[in-house]
Amino acid sequence: MQHFTEKALKDITTSHAEIRFKYINLTQKIGVFSGNLRNERAKEFMQNGVNRRLLIVYRCVEKIFDLFPPDRIELLEENDRLDAEINLHAFLINIYGIIENLGLAVAYENDLVSEESEHKLKAKSVNLFDRKFRRLLNPHLRLYLSEDTIAKWYMEYAKNYRDALAHRIPPYVPPAALNDEQQLRFEYLDQEINRQYPGGNFERITMLRDEQERLGRANPLFVHSFSEKAIPLYLHPQLIADFMTIEELVNIAIANFYCESEI
Repeated sequence: MQHFTEKALKDITTSHAEIRFKYINLTQKIGVFSGNLRNERAKEFMQNGVNRRLLIVYRCVEKIFDLFPPDRIELLEENDRLDAEINLHAFLINIYGIIENLGLAVAYENDLVSEESEHKLKAKSVNLFDRKFRRLLNPHLRLYLSEDTIAKWYMEYAKNYRDALAHRIPPYVPPAALNDEQQLRFEYLDQEINRQYPGGNFERITMLRDEQERLGRANPLFVHSFSEKAIPLYLHPQLIADFMTIEELVNIAIANFYCESEI
């Protein structure tokens, strides 16, 4: 049984195919735009920050789809699952990094940042989603960043998962999805394994663990900590949605890069 409906799977496949063209167009646009920036730090943050991170984000999407196609039912080999997690970690940290780099580029180009002047912002205070910084931005960009959809995506997902990765429980792709019968069998095997300790039969423990690892089917979700009530998310649709969100954010920022007033 598929994880996704036929329609959902078709939508995922179509959207995934579009990402390559969106990535190429966006990086070219950033390259041209960056070349016209006046401030060298702003230019660096766009060219070597945003654009370089976009390449990593794009490659992570491609690698995860390659390791774990959305129509896959069979359990992943453990190394493939771990490689998918590694790419997910790189994806999440660089999605957040693009937002940070973009904010710094806007700040430097508009002369809003200085480590010496008390009348300007410190670089560490720059955040596109911080109200104090946001009030200085172009009204159209400010309005976009204030909308519930993008603000929730940032606070409840992008920042939440970045902070979990950097400081708390790293997001992971569960090894299997179990139905009720398989869950009961898994728990029984767990009890049998625990009965072998201390000084148990290691050959039997290995046999029991092997059976556990064969249960279920591939699990296309990711989550960080259940104790924090983190909500599991579908991996493939979320990767696509995040890329599309970043594309939209970068495009709107470029179109409304310059502030109307200075500090």
